[in-house]
Amino acid sequence: MRYVLEKHAQSLGFTVDVTESYTSAAESLDKQYQQFGREYGGLLFGWPTTPQAEATALASLLEQSAYKDLPVVVMSTDMRAETRAWVAGRDNTAVLAWKEYQGLDALLQRLIEVVTDDGDTFNAKFDNSDIHLLVVDDSATIRYSLRDLFQMQGYRVSLAATQEEALKQATSSVVDIAVLDFYLTETTGDLLCRELLTDPAVGDIVCTVLTGTYSDHIIKRSLRAGAVECMFKNESSELLLSRIDAISRFVRQRRDLQGERVLLEEIIETVAGAVLVVEPDHRISYINDAGLLELQLSSRDSLVGQQSETLLEIEGPGAAGRTQHSAIWRRPDGEPVSIDYEHTRIEQSGRSLIRFARSRIAVSTSSAAATDAIDRHAASAQRVIEQLSLLPAAERFIEQMQHYLADTDSRQERTSLLILDVSARDADGRSHPVDETSALLAVVIPVLEGIYRRPGHVARLTGNRFGFLLRHRQEAQVYLLVRKIMQLCIELKHDIEGMTITCTGSLLSLVENREHAKETLLQHAFKGVDLVNSRGPDQVLLMDLRRMLSAYPATENQPLQ
Repeated sequence: MRYVLEKHAQSLGFTVDVTESYTSAAESLDKQYQQFGREYGGLLFGWPTTPQAEATALASLLEQSAYKDLPVVVMSTDMRAETRAWVAGRDNTAVLAWKEYQGLDALLQRLIEVVTDDGDTFNAKFDNSDIHLLVVDDSATIRYSLRDLFQMQGYRVSLAATQEEALKQATSSVVDIAVLDFYLTETTGDLLCRELLTDPAVGDIVCTVLTGTYSDHIIKRSLRAGAVECMFKNESSELLLSRIDAISRFVRQRRDLQGERVLLEEIIETVAGAVLVVEPDHRISYINDAGLLELQLSSRDSLVGQQSETLLEIEGPGAAGRTQHSAIWRRPDGEPVSIDYEHTRIEQSGRSLIRFARSRIAVSTSSAAATDAIDRHAASAQRVIEQLSLLPAAERFIEQMQHYLADTDSRQERTSLLILDVSARDADGRSHPVDETSALLAVVIPVLEGIYRRPGHVARLTGNRFGFLLRHRQEAQVYLLVRKIMQLCIELKHDIEGMTITCTGSLLSLVENREHAKETLLQHAFKGVDLVNSRGPDQVLLMDLRRMLSAYPATENQPLQ
């Protein structure tokens, strides 16, 4: 009977382990978690015709919490009350007469959620959808087993069987964590790890190596290649998931730090302007984008890490304080630059903060390239206006924006500029501008352009970029308006299968920035959206954080700083 049942289950497409005793069955269930990929999808329990202690022990084991979700089909030669009572008292359990064994297929389809190679049928119990895993293994069994295990924890998972497939996956989409088998057909995990980490097209990826052996040289090679963890195939699924969970926390923390750095750079650029930081050992450790522009440099790589004497005056920066200094400094290529700056000493750390006077570069006559750089920067803002003026709605929008900039003092209402990008995102997390999918575009445009009835307050500026002039009396109101607009976008109903709508944006106060030209404000807001686009969907960047002070007033015990 056991042989017939084994062959029948195999004919249905199942992999079957057979035991000849109830004791060995209990041992197999207990050991399944000690080796990856050995979890059982169900148990066919041959119910004894007479009471047996080993069968009773197995039934008691199946009633424990660790096995309560395991599907069980009881195969019985009779339907005694004892048998029916046990089946009725346990979830995910059914009884089938031996002589009707061919009805096993229907029972298993009802009890076991079968996962095919092409489908994802697991419903995630955890929200880890912000983490994208790439599993690289030349064994299809391991690949799909890992995929199912990670998907049950809510992770987004992509698979690759070869080095070429792994590189293609990592460069075509944003991958957070790569799980690499050490022994691949054409390479090893440490070499692939090094290749992924050094490829500029891959981005910020964290690599782990999965191996079937505890060999010291494999662990050393993997860690030296840049892997943050070396995991083992024969460890329990719980331990493997714990390692991935720890790495995911690191990825999220790094994202938060990167987001804070972008935000900090925007604050520095708004409040302090062009800034350079010099360490106590005279090493240049930081320069922001505005500083690069003032020094006519294309990249911070040519400057950060060098001794300050390569750029500053030989005697170093002028005395710290509020005094503005004028000096001839040298760029890394040797070109002299005449510039004004202030020097602030940060006593707690010994660092020097060099703040350049914005737009005060006096270009030496020998530096024609510097003149061209400044001219290009001034012209780029004007090109934004020229490109937008090609669209009638955008032209009216810019005219209305100029009207608010010129008339801010005479109004009780405040006005903010919101630039919003609307995209479609597929199941793999890839973003597609809405103008690539006409059906989505037809849904999005009428909704966004209908939000404000005032002429010139909403306009489609480019293919998937929209502008809003938001009028409000209190700062807290504008944040609610932005949230509502983005919510309307995200919840739009459409018929494009597998696509969801996402939004990114930047918010800028016209009142706080009324001294700037409209060209500069639009360029700054566009840059903010581009920064957010590189970080992920459904986010908005506040370009002037000081506005939040009025939305969050000071309390008696917690005054605002």
